[in-house]
Amino acid sequence: MSNYEIISKEPVSNAEVFAEIEKKAQVPEAELTYREEKTQEYLKKFPLLSVEDFKTAVLSIQECDIPRLGMDEIIKIIEIMPKNGTELRAIVSHSGIVLIDENVTKVLDVLKQFE
Repeated sequence: MSNYEIISKEPVSNAEVFAEIEKKAQVPEAELTYREEKTQEYLKKFPLLSVEDFKTAVLSIQECDIPRLGMDEIIKIIEIMPKNGTELRAIVSHSGIVLIDENVTKVLDVLKQFE
């Protein structure tokens, strides 16, 4: 078993992970690891936003200026793409974030642009 060292910790979208794996898969002399293959299989099962659309969605939600809504929560929201306020509140509730109706509407309006 390899000893991995965490150099930095930052949330990454599924679209970015998939793009990196696909990029590596295109290199003839590179071989995907077992984990990369399994991740690639898993991500192919779900519709993904393009990396550009994902970044645009992140910026749009950040511009809503919602208190305590961090990058981890924003990424989860975009990955899951909730359809209503109940689903959105369930996504952020584990972080102890309570969204008022006004902020729920703002986020759902942003997500509708990327459906």
